[in-house]
Amino acid sequence: MVKIPLITELIEDFAVKPAISVGKKAVKKALGAFETTKPARIVNATKKGGGYSVNLKTGKTPQSGLAVGRYSNTDPRNMVLDPGAFNRAAAEQHAQTNIKALNNPDSLYGTWVNPEDGKTYLDVSKVFPEGDIRTATKFGERTGQLGGYNFGEGKSFPVGNWEQFIRSPEFMDRLAQMEGEGREYLKQFPTKEWWDMHGGPFEEVYGTKDLSNLAGYIGSTAPGSAPRPNLQTASEYMRRHIMGEDIVQPKWRTPEGTMSRNPGVMIGMEKGRAANLRKSQRGALSELQRDKVREEAQALMGDPDAAVLDRHWVRLSEKPSAGIFAGTQEGAIGKGDSYQQLKGAVKSFADDNPMAVRRPVRDVSADIWTGVRERIKNTSDLFGQKYQGSAIQGDSKSYADQFVDLIGEKAKHLGISRSAMEKLLRTGGGTLLSAPIVASPFAVQRSVNDRRRGATDGAY
Repeated sequence: MVKIPLITELIEDFAVKPAISVGKKAVKKALGAFETTKPARIVNATKKGGGYSVNLKTGKTPQSGLAVGRYSNTDPRNMVLDPGAFNRAAAEQHAQTNIKALNNPDSLYGTWVNPEDGKTYLDVSKVFPEGDIRTATKFGERTGQLGGYNFGEGKSFPVGNWEQFIRSPEFMDRLAQMEGEGREYLKQFPTKEWWDMHGGPFEEVYGTKDLSNLAGYIGSTAPGSAPRPNLQTASEYMRRHIMGEDIVQPKWRTPEGTMSRNPGVMIGMEKGRAANLRKSQRGALSELQRDKVREEAQALMGDPDAAVLDRHWVRLSEKPSAGIFAGTQEGAIGKGDSYQQLKGAVKSFADDNPMAVRRPVRDVSADIWTGVRERIKNTSDLFGQKYQGSAIQGDSKSYADQFVDLIGEKAKHLGISRSAMEKLLRTGGGTLLSAPIVASPFAVQRSVNDRRRGATDGAY
């Protein structure tokens, strides 16, 4: 068999060879442009080998790549012929019907004989690179396929349905297992619920008035970040908020005396977060983008129906062995309403929760997230799928417990009391990200007062 060319090679072939134009004569010429595309060759190869695939633009038969049907099995652009009915005329008719699709450099003209009933199936498939199984599978899911074909391995691969899977008993069982493991894990820490913000250390340190802003800053800096560095970054935005500074500061660099970051580095990802940071500064949590950011801020503020679904949730909702993927990128949910569909599955589970006491979606989803994170961290496995557990850093305990730990560590780092550290956070004189330039809390407070009077230097 001839190796399938890369897409760029196919495009080059397309550029130098005359395009197939619509019309019966043009189709016949296209089918006979190469030895491998002659109608007789297609018919004979199909009858002898049980199927045949060829690129009409290059005349090449594929040796590698992932092929998935462009149309659903019931689409009239496909052909299903009774045993013995496949002939040259049928081959030409199929090409004429699909001439536009076959002009695409990544299309294959394909035939297959069902060994069970002897019928011949003619379709048009789209070819993806060998390693792009997610994209190929999601494409096949959209076109209603049950499987695709891996030319390199010489075997088919499954195409599942993610929407159906997240409503299945199997997925509900996964949720039950992870909720139980997550709930058990959280019992060992002071704060039993993941999202408590009111009546806890956040409100004690920052007060009630600015809690919605803090919730927005935490949510805005959460994507791509573990809980601990997430809180540290958010504390710098709270400092700016308290001090009345611009919330987005492109020239800001981490000062000397850091606890967790090297001095002189940028805060990271600020440009991409800028819009959400400004909305958080206004307290406009309902306007935050995207779903996960908005739902996290709402969960922190006590919304019982909020569900924070990140890459760990995405992994939980997938079953690669069955061709079930949430999106085309690992750890990322699909476009459209995929997030809300997954949230709906969580809500259905929470409404019929097997736990003794029914709990809000907000808390159930957090317990499940905790269970997933800890299982991957400890076993490098999640329902048969391998992940790098060592890549998950830190505890999976609540934001409140992480916050308390960070305050204690920062106070120790500075050689001050916890209450003094809390005062620095409350007044904008310090953050959990880096150490003040001066060690004395009294000197820091004087620096804060100077800043409020318009001074340009001060402590962080």
